[in-house]
Formats: sequence, structure tokens, C-alpha cells
Amino acid sequence: MNRQDFIKTCAGGLCTCAVASTLGTTRLAAEEKPAKEDWRLPFVQARYGKLLEILTVKLGEVPLTETLRQLGGFCASGMQLLAKHKGDVDGFIREFGEKNGEAISFDREKGIITVVGPERTTCFCPLVNTSTTPKVVCNCSLGWQQHVYETLLEKPVEVTLKESVLRGGKRCIFEIRIKQKLNS
Repeated sequence: MNRQDFIKTCAGGLCTCAVASTLGTTRLAAEEKPAKEDWRLPFVQARYGKLLEILTVKLGEVPLTETLRQLGGFCASGMQLLAKHKGDVDGFIREFGEKNGEAISFDREKGIITVVGPERTTCFCPLVNTSTTPKVVCNCSLGWQQHVYETLLEKPVEVTLKESVLRGGKRCIFEIRIKQKLNS
């Protein structure tokens, strides 16, 4: 594996792993001292944003986009709710939508799932600061959605971002198109 391949496949994941361990420590510190805000989260957000900015220049937007989509798929792969509902898209839509305040509709005839997140002023991802993180990071969410619905449907899907908080929207909206028609 050459250096560029290593950076493409690992850099986002390594940074995320380091951040996750920091956030875990942040949670413990917050439990011990709830009155004082932890300085590490804004620091990690700034560092993550800068890393994405540097990687865009070093790798180019296309390789970084692919890397972020893979990272999103990795994030989704460990979700217990996804494992619980594998093959049961309706059960997942119902339970996930209720737990996260998302309106998810499935037009079986057209083969389109629409995910409408709740209105918010910040990104769902705690690594993202909406004022400093490059918009390319939305590709992580596209990879997350793709992994989720390809796992549930056991069919390839194409995911399109219709609206994003990071890109100036009031919420995040995704359109998931099934590439092959469902049998049911």
C-alpha cells in the first residue's frame, strides 16, 4: 500500500477513532464536573475541520469524497438497530424515525425512501462545527445512509443529499433510490 492509499483509506478513520476516545473521556469528565464545559470538543471540531481541509488539498475532492462515504458506512455498520432490523426496512424506519425525530417515507412503487431530519442549527455529528467544517463532510452522511438502506433492503441504492444543515439548510434531507425494484 502506498502512502496516498494509506491516507485515503485510514486518515478519516484514524482521526475519528482518536476523536471517539477523546469524546469518551469528555463524557467522563462532564459527569465528574457538570458545571464546567469541556474545552476538548471545540478543539476536536476545529482539528477535524482542518484535517478535512488539508486532505481535500492533498488528495483532491473525489478521493476524499469516497473516503468519507466509506467512513460513513463504517459508522453505520456498528449500529445495533440496523442489525436488529436487517431485512426489515419498515421496522427500522418506524423505530429509527421515532427515536431520532426523523420523518422517513418509503414509496415502494417509485423505489424511493425520503429521510427528513428534524430542524436543527448544528450537524448531527459531534465532530462537525457548522461554521468551520468543510461541506465535503456531508459525504460521510451519504455513506451512512447508503450502508443502512443497502443492508436493510439487500439491494444497491443511490443516495442524494437534498438539504443539509452544514450547507445552509434547516435540516438534513436525503433521497434514497433503490437501483433494483423490490419484489414486494
